[in-house]
Amino acid sequence: MSRQVTVAGDNRYCQARLRAAKFNEEFSNRRTAVEHLPGVSEDSLKKYELGINNPPNSVVALMADAYNAPELVSWYCAKECPLGAKCREVEDAPAERIFVRLQNELPKVMESMNNLAKIMDDGKVDLSEIMLLQQIKDNFIEMYRRMADVLTVIYKAERSKEF
Repeated sequence: MSRQVTVAGDNRYCQARLRAAKFNEEFSNRRTAVEHLPGVSEDSLKKYELGINNPPNSVVALMADAYNAPELVSWYCAKECPLGAKCREVEDAPAERIFVRLQNELPKVMESMNNLAKIMDDGKVDLSEIMLLQQIKDNFIEMYRRMADVLTVIYKAERSKEF
């Protein structure tokens, strides 16, 4: 008789482990899952999945790798890491949609590159260019984020051999 997850069921780490269990039965329970997480005890994994303790980033990296869940890293960085305020969680969307979103950023980035070249031409930034610099920066940040989203999809595809 299989046991159902109750308290930890909405925990991101538990969800990732249970998704991995669909492809590797050893992830169906914590006792055997920790065999794939060097240095992590069953009790520690339980505390992470119950939200009692936050795992260190090294453990999140182990889980992301073992569970083939690279999105766990970006989620951790956006939600739990004190340094990750500028990161964001990778949306759970089809790979094609994530790729199209990256493609849609290209015209804005090209325009931003042209505007930045004009601003840089004289080597100075005057007051009229400050707002444009902010917009350019925002466009580059969004492109960077979209690229990170696509890289996450690629990492996952490399391991699972499918999109």
